[in-house]
Amino acid sequence: MERRHFIQLSALGSVFGSSLAANAKDAEKAEKQAQTLAVGHPAVMAPREDGVEIVWRVSGLAKGYVEYGKTKDLGQVQRGDDWGIRPAGKEVIRVRLEGCEPGTEYYYRVITENFNHKEPKKEEGEIRRFRTLDGSKDSTNFAVWNDTHKWDETIAKLQEMTPAGDFLLWNGDTSNDWYKEGEVAATLITPGKGEDFTAKHPLVFLRGNHDLRGTHAYQVEDYAATAEGLPWCAFRSGPVAAICLDTGEDKDDDNPYLFGRVACEPMRQAQAEWLEKVIERPEIKNAPYKVVFCHIPLRWIDESTDHGYDHFSRRSRELWNDILVKWGVQIVVSGHTHREAHIKADEKFPYDQLVGGGPRMKQARLITADANKERLQFVVKDMDGKVTQEVSLKPLV
Repeated sequence: MERRHFIQLSALGSVFGSSLAANAKDAEKAEKQAQTLAVGHPAVMAPREDGVEIVWRVSGLAKGYVEYGKTKDLGQVQRGDDWGIRPAGKEVIRVRLEGCEPGTEYYYRVITENFNHKEPKKEEGEIRRFRTLDGSKDSTNFAVWNDTHKWDETIAKLQEMTPAGDFLLWNGDTSNDWYKEGEVAATLITPGKGEDFTAKHPLVFLRGNHDLRGTHAYQVEDYAATAEGLPWCAFRSGPVAAICLDTGEDKDDDNPYLFGRVACEPMRQAQAEWLEKVIERPEIKNAPYKVVFCHIPLRWIDESTDHGYDHFSRRSRELWNDILVKWGVQIVVSGHTHREAHIKADEKFPYDQLVGGGPRMKQARLITADANKERLQFVVKDMDGKVTQEVSLKPLV
């Protein structure tokens, strides 16, 4: 009797165990099916007069495309790249849109698909908007962030304070060092706690010295779209010509702290050669206002002290200064020092240097700018909304 009871219980246990295992497998399968392919909000990057680049995170290997158009009916599709391959990735998908009209609002949505042909899955994102740049307008407005260093509270506050504009320029040191899997994509596309930070303006991304550090720093160029496919660029927005330069590291390339991972000296030289040509482009040469953005300042309050790292980028200035002066640069906008500053133009350096703050709430600064026919006005605010600096420039032409 006891033996028979034991066998019955064992049989029941076996059935119950099998049932649990089956239920667990079904639950796991259901969870995988329920998992979204796209993660967070897509980001609009690399604005140009003829388009932008849409970048979004994915939860695993996926392919995707973008539907877009001048109305919510969309009507146009970008689903391939120059290599004849569907845009795809394990962490990020990027789709470059071209052939758009300047200064025009477009609607778009991202479509994400899995690679499982036996159980295909397709997700349609919500319809969103972007506006292309327009260099022929009489006015423009934009904002600058710098040195956020993955401080969620600061990023959230900056997002809250930043008004809609023609572009947002993230002026370097988005990170501390890139050592964790997945953090490059998360930081550059859904920063902070997943902020929808390009809903009000497309992003122009510039690296800082910390963005070159860590074993995953090589991923930045894969996930941060830029207008010309390089970490520097030039563009026109209304009456403002913007030249964006990459100052690289704040130490020598052979500094042991950098572990042989950087090659900034040839990069700065390449930018000098590029600068000679770009300042002759008509839309850049003839602009009423001429602005340079770079993470490390080209000037500093005290240039005599050697800290073992650069408070200002002497290496960059020695290569670029004469070319920028020839162009007629009026102001250089930077970060890096975690200390705001406004250094006025003088006889030696005939351009202003404006520097934003740092990652902590007390240090952080939002820089906004408005330009029209009469003036280009920069305003710096702390996170309480108090104005801490104002710089007003007259048009050159």
